[in-house]
Amino acid sequence: MYVPMSREQRRLAETMRATVADYGDVLRARDAYAGGMQWLTAKNHQYLTRYRQDPLTGEKKATSLGRRTPENEAIYDAFMKERAELDERIAVLRPVMAEQARMARALRLTRAPSEVGAVLRAIGTSDLLDRLTLAGDACVFAYENEMGSLLSRDVLPDDGLDLVVDDMRAADRIEELAAVLRRAKIPVRPGRGRGHDLAVLRTEENLKIHLFTLSSLERMVDGYESSFAADVPRWALEQPPVRSVVIDRTGRAATVSVLDPRAWCILRSVALEMEEMSPNAREMATDLVSATATMVHEKTPFEEEQVCGFRPLLDALEGEEFLPPPRL
Repeated sequence: MYVPMSREQRRLAETMRATVADYGDVLRARDAYAGGMQWLTAKNHQYLTRYRQDPLTGEKKATSLGRRTPENEAIYDAFMKERAELDERIAVLRPVMAEQARMARALRLTRAPSEVGAVLRAIGTSDLLDRLTLAGDACVFAYENEMGSLLSRDVLPDDGLDLVVDDMRAADRIEELAAVLRRAKIPVRPGRGRGHDLAVLRTEENLKIHLFTLSSLERMVDGYESSFAADVPRWALEQPPVRSVVIDRTGRAATVSVLDPRAWCILRSVALEMEEMSPNAREMATDLVSATATMVHEKTPFEEEQVCGFRPLLDALEGEEFLPPPRL
């Protein structure tokens, strides 16, 4: 249900990972210079003013930095110089990424839906990159690049985007995410949430973006253990996110923070047992988890204690042999 990437595909995926990560770093640095500085005259005196648009309200806000002095002139000159240098770096990177996107299309690395890629690019070039972790089925687009393999297109997900927030409440991030998406010209509207654990946004393309809390994942695991009288490897809840890359159907890349691949296989197997879904949806989700788990196991094998006694993942990896962990 998956095939290894060719050498050219692997090389391009890694090159795109580095380029889009560099681009994100530059855009985040450029955000400190959003808006601008100018000299304003009042009562025969010039004042240095720093202005920018509020990301949440869209209102223009200005702050006076004081009268024109040698010190303020130095601040103004440094601001303009540093902003120009960042703009120049952005201008250099954009045609490079456009050429890489063309090559990605030629090499058939265009995997994620374009609307998913657009949202992930907006997050990946903002300060939310390390505050929102990709956790749903769209994770597989990143795992393909991590494992150097391509899943069968028949099992790839086509809609929905699930993110885990780093706060106690999903609502703590929803407005900030909406502002980031609107700034990227992705209009969104609120969807129906569920208490503190789930917040929802919906794009004009009808893409649902779900924001979950870490505590909701913990409760899901608790519910599985209680319902099935079985142990789930809680190791999965303790793994830090992995920085990866997703390439969408336009060939454009996005830097993402994503669940550890083995942790995802475990947690997604639990979700399959706990979530209500139609028989067709369950079959498709099961095929995706099975294919991904097998692909992950080949590159970064599960350790026996992570799988032993956990029936859903054993079923997904039916016929696989589990290697003992390496001795240190």
